[in-house]
Amino acid sequence: MTETVHARRDIHAIGSPYVPADFLQSLFVAEVIRPSSRLWLSSPWMSDIELIDNTARQFSSLCPDWPATRIRLTAILSTLLDRGSEIVLIVNDSPHNDELLTRLAPLAQRHPGRLHTIRHPDIHEKGILGDRYTLNGSMNLTYSGVKINEELLIYRTDPATVAERRLALEERWQDEL
Repeated sequence: MTETVHARRDIHAIGSPYVPADFLQSLFVAEVIRPSSRLWLSSPWMSDIELIDNTARQFSSLCPDWPATRIRLTAILSTLLDRGSEIVLIVNDSPHNDELLTRLAPLAQRHPGRLHTIRHPDIHEKGILGDRYTLNGSMNLTYSGVKINEELLIYRTDPATVAERRLALEERWQDEL
């Protein structure tokens, strides 16, 4: 009998600004390959940061429309919405988030009912939840969070842990969806 192995990775981004960026690139490339039915992104402060390095067009087979440049969060979310994902963004009321949400407005119009934005003044939790994983920790989805700050990320693929996280988010935000 073969035992299923589930990923458990704790990422300490001390001294290497590339670890979170490389990990997030892998995470979002995997999402593009096999989109989650509902993708949750929770970050008090969120920016339209560059997440996938496509400068050599190494991901052109996944998304031929992507240019030979670094691909930003909005382009990734657009691709995921085009491929059937529902996306939930949870941010605080900071004006910092206005630019990203303005850039996402056309996507919300193009995909009615599939891009949800929740703004809450007291949100401080940070994480990404897909169908097959949960990533939680101290990192905001901003340039400083991904490239500069010392951060801790906790990645899990155990189905029970993922289901528990999904249930917590759905119970907490059900009235906002």
